[in-house]
Amino acid sequence: MRWMAFEELLALVGARLAEAVRLLEAFLESGEASRLQLASELLASVGRETYAALAEHRHAILAAVSLEAAARLEERAAEIERRGLREDDIEYVEDVCELLKRISGSISSGEYEESYRAMRARGQ
Repeated sequence: MRWMAFEELLALVGARLAEAVRLLEAFLESGEASRLQLASELLASVGRETYAALAEHRHAILAAVSLEAAARLEERAAEIERRGLREDDIEYVEDVCELLKRISGSISSGEYEESYRAMRARGQ
């Protein structure tokens, strides 16, 4: 991936997180594990694509969160396919969806970047 400004990276990650949220919401409506798998693939993709670039900005945690969420959702999708959907699956995905919504919302509002800049200013 070419070097990207932090703002560009945030825009990319924010858009992908919003798309993953839509897929998770579709899963919550349908219970179809395939939608959960698609969300997992999307999160893994953005995590892999942005990890090195975010690390250059000393903020790889955002990519790491995407990768971790992807791994856990992939595991959950496989479990659901194997044993069927349970209430704890719904609760788990609701929690992940809410977290990703918060991150995506803070990116789109500019709050995330503002907090990042303040954190960097304190550290220097």
